[in-house]
Amino acid sequence: MMADTKYDSKIWRTLACAVSGRETSLEDFEGEEVLRHAAQNGISQLLDSQVRAGTVAGLSEQVKQQLGASSKRQAVLDLLLNDATGKTLKFLTEGEVPVLLLKGTPIAHLYYDDTWQRPRCDTDLYIDHDQVDKAALLLSDHGYQVSGLGTREYSSKQFGASTAPFQKIGLQFDVHWKLSNRVMFRRTLPFDQCRETSQAVPALGPEARTLSITNLLLHACIHRIAHGRNTEHNRLIWLYDINLLIQAMNETEVSEFQARAIERKVGAVCADALDVSHDLFSTTLPPDLVQQLKSNARKEPSAKLIHASKLRWAWEDMQALENLQQKIAFVRELLFK
Repeated sequence: MMADTKYDSKIWRTLACAVSGRETSLEDFEGEEVLRHAAQNGISQLLDSQVRAGTVAGLSEQVKQQLGASSKRQAVLDLLLNDATGKTLKFLTEGEVPVLLLKGTPIAHLYYDDTWQRPRCDTDLYIDHDQVDKAALLLSDHGYQVSGLGTREYSSKQFGASTAPFQKIGLQFDVHWKLSNRVMFRRTLPFDQCRETSQAVPALGPEARTLSITNLLLHACIHRIAHGRNTEHNRLIWLYDINLLIQAMNETEVSEFQARAIERKVGAVCADALDVSHDLFSTTLPPDLVQQLKSNARKEPSAKLIHASKLRWAWEDMQALENLQQKIAFVRELLFK
């Protein structure tokens, strides 16, 4: 595990212990330090829940109040996001744009006790590449401000849609037309395959669907190192997602996950994520799963990048492109756009 002042420290490990529900004292840390690290790791609401459950000691009343206030703000934002997400999925579906939910929103609704415990600053959608122009037009027609469309073809695989400045609280959607911005993972989970095996998210309406639990976990493991080119791979909320997903799987789903990870050449990436999750949260893992996931690591290009630098990731992204023209365009996008 790479050392990082935010994501590999005594307080980082202690906060992981706290949100897992184990008896924990935070008396060795300054209140402001606890609040800052909890926010950076996206676990303020989970920590607040454990404080109120009585498993976390050593915090002042002021810090407890600030955690509670953070949860209330997130609960309000959660209601707004849920309402906007349901409406957006409805008009996209009616406009014949098939869409799937990604990342935090579906995980919050399907695997957390309360959706506000899983903070989201935006909502991630997944569509087919052929539907990008139609989706952008529909979003624009419904009052969204579309950005980033057609500006970074090789270094980014998404565009943004925001309600700001039309509302006091801007609501942001990130619309992905590939599963990941990293070139190495762009074909790991094609949209059509994800749609065929998708599951419903009933709380967000009849149009709301997301990846199967197998693909959600695969994506969570990939996103952990793909986001920001490995700059936040030990963020606790992402590791906690992985903890919840693997523990919600039955034996058949675990076997499917293992086989697919190895087939798509991301077994080592998934093994590392599960290893860290187990270390932090005492995640229950099926026997030999991690070892089996590592079995083909030498043939997996992403295995050597698990702890690579941001610059190394950019280099590998460029190398994965198909020809010199694409590589030159990629470098230009990184430097000038």
